[in-house]
Amino acid sequence: MIRKSTIIAALFLTLPVFALYYSAAQATDERSVSTIPARDAVIAQRVVSMAPNITETIFAVGRGGCLVGVSDFCVFPPGALVLPKVGGFFNPNLERLAALQPDLVILQGKHDKVDRFCRARNIATLHVSMDSLSTIYSGIQELGAALGASARAQELCAKIKNELLAVQKKADRYPKRKVFVSLDRAMGSMANLYTIGGASFLSQVLEIAGGENIFSDVDQPYPEASKESLIKRAPEVILEMRPGETISSEKRRQLVAEWRVFPKIPAVRRGDIHVVAEDFVLIPGPRVVKIARILAEALHGKGQHG
Repeated sequence: MIRKSTIIAALFLTLPVFALYYSAAQATDERSVSTIPARDAVIAQRVVSMAPNITETIFAVGRGGCLVGVSDFCVFPPGALVLPKVGGFFNPNLERLAALQPDLVILQGKHDKVDRFCRARNIATLHVSMDSLSTIYSGIQELGAALGASARAQELCAKIKNELLAVQKKADRYPKRKVFVSLDRAMGSMANLYTIGGASFLSQVLEIAGGENIFSDVDQPYPEASKESLIKRAPEVILEMRPGETISSEKRRQLVAEWRVFPKIPAVRRGDIHVVAEDFVLIPGPRVVKIARILAEALHGKGQHG
């Protein structure tokens, strides 16, 4: 049985379902889709965000004050915690959404149920699809434009690009290392090993941090990895993602020890297995530079990318 994961975007989904969710998100053709009528092209004043990365971006461009509601999984920055919650991707609270009287609802990817609800009530919607570095940048710019913060959005994109370049320059001092990123693994089990494919923003960030994603040739963003393919691809480093979990020293030792069922994998032989538990490491938004630094430190050592 696959456990619930604190995975990214509109809510933290079990990975097989999350993959389906992102298939729908990618159906937006990698571009933002807006149903804001041209005649009503005024700056939104009452906004509901349905995804953590959207909420973080709105705050990052200085427009957090326009938010009147957020999804249940929006917990950063602190200002998001005090806002009314409107459910998640599969369980949107439409009554509460209507009660907030938004003039704009912003979603990650497609959401037919919320779309129909908003159309029936003449509430504008904006869809963004942020799961690659390019779509993170375009999503930031689209949100900035919709909320009257285009200049701040451009500044934020430039800052992220410059800081990622700095991380990459430091990482280039070290040899590239073959990496397996483990997502959503249940403790005590090596069944259902999910990872990141080349379509995921995290694969791109890993490359910047000095890693080589061993499943970068897979087009899906979050594919399941067979044990045979994992052994054959022979990662030198394993990154065990446990976002938002409290990891004691004992739990960390247990998580690392469980990989010993693959004694032929170089990362296991050398003990080069790292547990990454920061709660934002799978969120494709403004904190992408912090993610890059965390991955770089795991690959090359503490203090190398602060």
